[in-house]
Amino acid sequence: MNQTIADAGSAPAIQLLTRNAELTTPLRPLLLAQGFMLETFETPERLTGAHPSSPALLLVDLDALPDADRLGVLIAHTQQRDGQPIPLVCLASGSDIRFRLAAMRAGATAYLQMPMEIEELSDRLLNLAGKQAASSDRVLVVDDQPVAALFAARVLESAGMLTERVGDALAVLDALDAFVPDLVLMDLHMPGASGIELTRIIREQDRFADLPIIFLSAELDAEQQMAALRVGGDDFLAKPVAPDHLVACVRQRLVRARERARRQAGPDAIDALTGLASLGRLLGRLGQLIGRGGADADRRALVVLDLAGEEAALMRLAVAVAESCGASDLAARVGERSLAVLIRRDDAASLARAGVQLAEALSRAGFASDPGRAVGIGWCTLANSGGDAVTLMSRAAKAARSARKTGDGLPLGYGCDPVPARTSDQDAVSTAILTERLQLLFEPMVSLIPAPSARYEVSPRLQTSDGELLLPAAFMPIARRCGLAERLDAWLLANALDALAACRDAGRPAQLFLYQSLVGAGRDDWVDRVRDEINRRDLFCLRPVIQFQVDEAAADTALAADRVARLARLGIPVCLNGVDADDASERVLASVPGAFARLSRTLVQSLDVELLAELVQRLRERRLAVIAGGVDSPETIARLCRAGVDLLQGPFVQPPSAVMDYDFSGVDES
Repeated sequence: MNQTIADAGSAPAIQLLTRNAELTTPLRPLLLAQGFMLETFETPERLTGAHPSSPALLLVDLDALPDADRLGVLIAHTQQRDGQPIPLVCLASGSDIRFRLAAMRAGATAYLQMPMEIEELSDRLLNLAGKQAASSDRVLVVDDQPVAALFAARVLESAGMLTERVGDALAVLDALDAFVPDLVLMDLHMPGASGIELTRIIREQDRFADLPIIFLSAELDAEQQMAALRVGGDDFLAKPVAPDHLVACVRQRLVRARERARRQAGPDAIDALTGLASLGRLLGRLGQLIGRGGADADRRALVVLDLAGEEAALMRLAVAVAESCGASDLAARVGERSLAVLIRRDDAASLARAGVQLAEALSRAGFASDPGRAVGIGWCTLANSGGDAVTLMSRAAKAARSARKTGDGLPLGYGCDPVPARTSDQDAVSTAILTERLQLLFEPMVSLIPAPSARYEVSPRLQTSDGELLLPAAFMPIARRCGLAERLDAWLLANALDALAACRDAGRPAQLFLYQSLVGAGRDDWVDRVRDEINRRDLFCLRPVIQFQVDEAAADTALAADRVARLARLGIPVCLNGVDADDASERVLASVPGAFARLSRTLVQSLDVELLAELVQRLRERRLAVIAGGVDSPETIARLCRAGVDLLQGPFVQPPSAVMDYDFSGVDES
């Protein structure tokens, strides 16, 4: 039987005192979806005069009180009315210490600084209310054919899910607000609006950015199916679909969405000092957005604020930033004396204006005139992220430090640094390698067939003296020219194996792919050194995959073939990176017996499916597993799957991360 919003009458209540309809309207459906009703009151008198209901939580917007003293009186009346203590949460839009003292004296469980992302507020309230049991999964079925909609609904209901059916395409947004689904099952062709048009509208709203959408349609045209995935569809099922396959697909998407939400709202999602989001939460959100790509990347930017003051000044800055943020902005603490805000505006000019407005707000709060509270504001668009969240953060932070040095209080965009560089790129890279200013990131590789373990490519970053993290393509050629390739190889090998041993010790074994230059491999004792490093950490059963570049191997195929053969005798496989459809790649493949071949990114993006399939087939005939990187959209995934590629990686799968935490739930670990 279908359940709608009217069925929620017996749900526990959260009572909210507020005059802010912009807060209650989006908050109510989020709480209802998790089994809590929201009762709202515009005045203290209406709250104290309400019939006793033993709410799970009392939420007070301090802007609804005439003064701080009224809070204690209100709580006393409310507790007397209900006859038992009720957890109190206060929402504060300002920094008046009198309200904070009143909240503390009234026994408030939490004091939340507004504005806050509505999803984050909902998560905090649910945790504070002690939510225990998970509600049934809710699926909105959108189909103008009643029989088809009823079939899908009955199949999902038989699997224990709650469903709601919508036959009018123009009523979908209202249904989303009322039913608050965990997933949408969307038809493609409907009168009034197509499924593609509806999905585009849904995805334009941040609160539905991660809502799983599965298309279910009789459409067989591959271009139409790809168009559905391009606008934000998570999967495409062709009618008629077997009931067990429909249930399995829906459950798989729900599990992924739930795990993503769990990571975003876990105990480490909030910074204890400032009350803002944590660095981990912000990086996770950035990773999702960068992986999604698209035109929206030009309308989003990361703004970093670099502070000269100490902890007390950081807390005051956090309050000022929170007061200046829009409802959809995500503010986070990202360093000992730095904050960041993820913003979205209509265009590039609006992004720049947002930075100026933030600078003006901080100036009014005293952060421009006081040398001990000077703040540098720098920003970088997601389109200029370099492909991963960590690099984006470093670029925005670099701009912020440069802005603070200028001392004019104006924001600075990445790439517009007015402070002249004092060293050449070659000197900067050499110094960073010699002083080991390097970091390891890990990029997951997803297998399209069952695999024995999780797989990651080690993706190093080099930190320059101004704090920017350089991508391998920017610093590895310089390292070779400066004669530092061997030193870089040794650092990368040792630190990657240390990370691999840590994974093993934590019960999360993985297979790592790590690059080594053929310059370093030219030493007679190089293979013995690799073996000794592995043995020293007892990694006999978790040997890494060594990666060589095809263009380096082409310069000395005899050396490459010898090193690959010697590694093979130790049970260490080799991956050839940058394979292309050219003569140089063919010569290397004919002479060097690797185990994996990674296609060049240019080839992945440019070659049509038929030619790509032919190349993949030739590689497989050489017993090579084929890897495709740079995957940035569902359309690219579909092309690569049809071409027969074995492993996928790229920002759409997950951008490189400082931790190996990708959900390989589909991996066969037997």
